[in-house]
Amino acid sequence: MIPQKKLHDWYQIHKRDLPFRKKKQAYPIWVSEVMLQQTRVNAMLPLYESFIKRFPTPESLASAEEAEVLAHWKGLGYYSRARNLRKAAIFLVQNYNGSFPKDLTSVLKLPGIGNYTARAVLSIAYDLPLAVLDGNVKRVLSRYYGYSENILTSKADIDLQKLADGFLNLDHPGDHNQAVMELGSTICLPESPKCLLCPLTDSCFARIHQMTSEIPLRVKDKKQIQLTAEILVFFYKKDILLVREPKMRFLKEMFHLPYGFTGEIPAEAYEPTSLFLALRKSLLGPDPKTIGQFKHTITHHKMNFSVLTSQLEEKSRVETLAKEFAVESKWVTLSTLDSEFPSSLASKVKKFLLYLEP
Repeated sequence: MIPQKKLHDWYQIHKRDLPFRKKKQAYPIWVSEVMLQQTRVNAMLPLYESFIKRFPTPESLASAEEAEVLAHWKGLGYYSRARNLRKAAIFLVQNYNGSFPKDLTSVLKLPGIGNYTARAVLSIAYDLPLAVLDGNVKRVLSRYYGYSENILTSKADIDLQKLADGFLNLDHPGDHNQAVMELGSTICLPESPKCLLCPLTDSCFARIHQMTSEIPLRVKDKKQIQLTAEILVFFYKKDILLVREPKMRFLKEMFHLPYGFTGEIPAEAYEPTSLFLALRKSLLGPDPKTIGQFKHTITHHKMNFSVLTSQLEEKSRVETLAKEFAVESKWVTLSTLDSEFPSSLASKVKKFLLYLEP
C-alpha cells in the first residue's frame, strides 16, 4: 500500500472530532486556521466556538466594530491576526459578495493570508490540489524523507514545499493535508515521537536510521530579547486612563495602559514614547507607587513589568498631553478594563488593582 493511502486510512480512523471539520465551509475553516497560528487546538477551541457564534458569517464579521472583534479574540494574542481577519472579511463582502475565492492568487491578496493559510482553506474547503506546509508538516516530511538541513530557513521552505507537493494525495488533498498536520500534532511529536503508532513508520528515514532526535534540525537566528518595562495606571476617581499610540513597538493599534521600556534599550524601536515620558514625569512624581511586578512574553521578547499607579485630581493635564502628542485617549472602569484593553497584559495588571483599597 502506498504511504499516501496508509496515511489517509489512518486519518479516517484517528482524526479528532473538531467543530471546524464538521462541514467543508471556507469561512469557519479560515477562522480556525488563523486562530491556530501560534495557538494550540485545546486552547483555541472555546474561543473559536464563541467567535463563530458571534460572527457566523463574513458579513457579520465585516459589519462589526474592530473593538468588539478584538474583545472576542482575547486570550489568543497576536491581535493583528484579528484585525486582518476583519479587514479580509470586509474585502470579501465588497468584492466577492462574502464568498471565499477558489483560486490561490485571489486568496493571497486578502489581508493577513499567507501561503499556508490560503492553501489550507482551498484544499480543505474545495479539495483543490494544494499541499500545505506548517511546523507539523515540516517535521513529518523532514523525518520521512531524511531532510537534515535547518528547517527554519527560506531555503528549507522551498525544499520542503517541493516535497509536500510531491507527497500530496491528489484524490483527497484536503484530507491529506489535515492528516499530515494531525500526524505531526499527535504522533510525530517534537520530543519522543510515537513511531510504533505511525502509519508511515515502515518507510520513514528518521525512524529507520534512529535519527528522530536529530531530525528536524532547528537553528533559530533570533536571540531572546530581555526588556524591563513600566506600565502606568492613572485613576481619575474610579476611571482608568487608556491611550492608543500608533508609534509603539507593541499594541500600537489598540487602546492600552500607558507603558514604556526602561533601562537598557536594545534598539530605537523600543524607546519609550514622548507621551509615556511626559506622563511619568509630570503625573507620577519623584516617588511613584509600585503595586506589583509580573513577567510577559511576546514572541522572542521576555519582559519584566512594574505596575505604577497614581490618583489624579483632574483629567485636563492628561488630555492636554495626549493632544500635544497626537495620541487618542479615553477613560474606562476597572470592570471594563479587560474588554477595552483586550490583552493578557490587562488581566495581569487587573489582578494587582483588585487588591487596592477603594
